[in-house]
Amino acid sequence: MPKGVYSESPIADNPDTTSNERSGVRTTVLASMRNEGPFIVEWVAWYRMLGFESVAVVTNNCTDHSPQLLDALQEAGWVTHLRHDLPKGAKITRAKLAAAIELREVRRADWLLICDVDEFLVIHRGEGLLADLIDTSDDPAYLGMSINWRVFGTSGRAAFEDRPVHRQFVYAAARSDYVSRFVKSIFRLPRRFGKLTEHTPCKLDIAKFDKAWGEHGMVWVNSAGRKVTRWAPTRNNMTMLPPNLVTHSVAQINHYKLRSAETFSLKAGTLSPVALSDRYTQAYFDAAEAGTESDTSAFRYSEQFDTIYAEAMALPNVARLHALCCADHLRAIAETAGKAAEDDPRYLEFLRQAEALA
Repeated sequence: MPKGVYSESPIADNPDTTSNERSGVRTTVLASMRNEGPFIVEWVAWYRMLGFESVAVVTNNCTDHSPQLLDALQEAGWVTHLRHDLPKGAKITRAKLAAAIELREVRRADWLLICDVDEFLVIHRGEGLLADLIDTSDDPAYLGMSINWRVFGTSGRAAFEDRPVHRQFVYAAARSDYVSRFVKSIFRLPRRFGKLTEHTPCKLDIAKFDKAWGEHGMVWVNSAGRKVTRWAPTRNNMTMLPPNLVTHSVAQINHYKLRSAETFSLKAGTLSPVALSDRYTQAYFDAAEAGTESDTSAFRYSEQFDTIYAEAMALPNVARLHALCCADHLRAIAETAGKAAEDDPRYLEFLRQAEALA
């Protein structure tokens, strides 16, 4: 995180401007995934519900049915799916993001959000849609916006359940907690950045603009519209905001870092796809599990979500492949625990569902 002084002055916020999306604005959400099958339909439905025009997913070396599920969603026009398998030892996430910039939906986006399948944007302003958050005018006031995390633990749930993640886990770390300083960002014109990373882009080529950094449209803000100074996306990326700029008043990224204890067991002891480090330790689990503040803000979308999720599951092959992904997930959980998947009635039930839908 770059050191520096950050402005206290907010950029003028006009809800009437941001709540009416102009015609022709291309918005894309991009994620890197591997073996996340049970959670894909919910995540895709969520971002389409928020108003993203395009959903792009890059996968690598999957051993579950998630690539087939994404292909089915792609055939229905709901996602763009890119397979980008990588050799062992590669820094996976950044290599996949580099490949993703070649996708038309990413390269030509007016606004791009990069986040993971366990991260859900929640907007508190207006109707809670994307156009209520970002400046979709012809001359936006800023180049990018960083949105703070709310980190959720297991909420005491040990077992994997095939229910929406955003409704199962409701206890989050405090807004003042260190982990709440981390961000994900939505930003303009991704093709003008030399590098896409998980939290913010970097290596911006300012020479391609007719403005200097700091002028109108060439600033970075938090989700409340307050300007970030002493950092520009020209060299290094930014992973978190300083305490005086942390805010969840207008929007937040709900980061369901653990999900159930069973699901987390598949990560425990594995290497991080970002840095290839031993990240998923007991300390990692304990830090996310420590949250005690109830946060049900995602429930505001219940009616809209149920409608679009049902539409997604009704698409050809989606429900069948979702069931197979759930079975794959339970098999992996059983094998990690040294057990036989066939002894788990949940596994058998998902196979039965898939066969009935064939």
